[in-house]
Amino acid sequence: MKLYIYSLLFLLLFGSAARAQQVILPMTLDHKLLTSLIVREAFPGKNNSAAIVGRQGECTYLGISEPKFSSAGKNVRLDMRLVIRLGTELAGECLVPVEWQGYLSLIQQPVFDSRTFTLSFRTIDSSLSTLSRQPAQIANFLWEFAKPRVSEHLSRVRLNLAPPVRDMRDFLAPLFHEQSRKATQAMLDSLHGGRIAVTKDGVEVELLAEVEEIYAPVDSELYSTISPAEHKRLIQLWETWDVFLVRLISLLASEPLTPEDRLLLADVLLDTRHAFAAALEANNLEKDFVRQQFIRVWRNLAPMFRRQLYAKPSENTLGYLAFFTAADALLVLDQMGPTFGIEISEQGLLRLAAMLTGRETPLPYNLEVDPILRKLLQLPSVEILSPDGGDDEILEIDLPGAKDDIDPFTRISNFIFTSAYAADTPQLADLLEWRVPEDGVVEYAARVRGVLAEATSVVLAKQQQPENLHGLFRTMIVAIAWQESCFRQFVERGKKLTFLLSYNQTSVGVMQINERVWRGVYDRNKLRWDIRYNALAGCEIADLYLRRHALQGKALAPGVKAELLPAIVYAMYNGGPGQYEKFLARQKSGKTFPSDKLFAEKLKWVEKRDWERIEECLGGG
Repeated sequence: MKLYIYSLLFLLLFGSAARAQQVILPMTLDHKLLTSLIVREAFPGKNNSAAIVGRQGECTYLGISEPKFSSAGKNVRLDMRLVIRLGTELAGECLVPVEWQGYLSLIQQPVFDSRTFTLSFRTIDSSLSTLSRQPAQIANFLWEFAKPRVSEHLSRVRLNLAPPVRDMRDFLAPLFHEQSRKATQAMLDSLHGGRIAVTKDGVEVELLAEVEEIYAPVDSELYSTISPAEHKRLIQLWETWDVFLVRLISLLASEPLTPEDRLLLADVLLDTRHAFAAALEANNLEKDFVRQQFIRVWRNLAPMFRRQLYAKPSENTLGYLAFFTAADALLVLDQMGPTFGIEISEQGLLRLAAMLTGRETPLPYNLEVDPILRKLLQLPSVEILSPDGGDDEILEIDLPGAKDDIDPFTRISNFIFTSAYAADTPQLADLLEWRVPEDGVVEYAARVRGVLAEATSVVLAKQQQPENLHGLFRTMIVAIAWQESCFRQFVERGKKLTFLLSYNQTSVGVMQINERVWRGVYDRNKLRWDIRYNALAGCEIADLYLRRHALQGKALAPGVKAELLPAIVYAMYNGGPGQYEKFLARQKSGKTFPSDKLFAEKLKWVEKRDWERIEECLGGG
């Protein structure tokens, strides 16, 4: 049925395969981008200025500066500061100088050469204003001196848009299915300019491509069974995509952003990672999973990226334009689905990264803590230390007596580092303290609750939760640990000790921190082998979701009741920010998840201090 719908969509869009049709790929140049491009072409001086005649301070000088584009109906308006100084130089003196300073406004018609992909501007009107932006009149001889020279200087401006068009074409070509590669390459080779229009935000240029024949699969491989090798490749592709997304977000995370923008960036990252973790858990990872995530992310972030990246001059402005054009083209082609057989590839992501940075940019999936991500999430900064163990990954250690000639803890000594909030290195022998005993599990759980209480105190001291919620937060953290791990950091397998790992191989330790979701935010080895670090990470995550979603400042968010706070936070703890609205909808409909009910049960046990129930999951005599 799904393939039938796509085939029908194909026929509606393109008609018969024999008849050439057009695909319209948009190129959007907003006013900040246009301003940045014209600065590069015509205002090379300090503070975005251009000396057209003479130099500043000389007897005769004509200069323009501070260009800024805006819309003027069907045309654009280019405002700039204008300085005119005319005098007669004699014996080193400037006699009878006349000077005027103000603003020159030009109404210009954009002209796009569809063959060479160059954009120029034809001036159709002009006006002058004072420095206070009032209408101005100046002496005719001054204007007769300035007008033709300014006009000549600006008439030479040709914004060459061919490089971003070429980059967009090179990015798209390898993404098409092999059986459509020839036809789609012909389509991309036919790219030429179409109509140009001025909107309230900038200039939009149509890039037209002729489509004569497109591969329309009857038995689409997009929905075929994925082999183990293909599954592994898709995971690697997603990891490259995740690194790319972090690079994308990092471009903005260090810039002045509104709280709403910061929240959006963080939510997009976390929801994207949670969605991948959920797909792995459900074993429903599809071949076009990364493409779908790319499209979804770009729809959410494109307006912010255009607004922020074009706000300041950059040597890579054309690279940004190439990236935006390529991403927008992908949105258009995505509507055609399997008709084109588009798949995002690692090579495609590397090309996009190069557009953003202006150079070849590798995208390695590493596990180092990223200060930019912690800052984005408003988490305390930490001292970044890298392990001495290279690429070694310690998955288990020998318990005492397993190998008498080897210290069982030596193998992980390089993987336990200075705690994020303490100066002392944890003693390796302390690991044994967190083995679940055969007897006395209630006492063991009490010691774990002590660790959770310490971590909670650290977070409450550093963050800005309302004091009346501190008790609720402490209760919530204990309930989360009970629900997630039954207070276990480690488990024993025979003569080996290893960290608690979830059944889907993603989350570790007492607070079950998802290693993929929180990559770059926490040190993976410490999450695995340091119960205090793991507890602290869980407290930070719960606090983040509480403050940034369930609360608005010191007050509850609309539609949220105080008694629902722990459950809302736990839903996001497990599923990401997107679970906030979904949980409220479940609560309203009464169709809650089993995990919601189990957590509510643990919360009641903690509130009643019913600690004996710990034996139900830990055992003990």
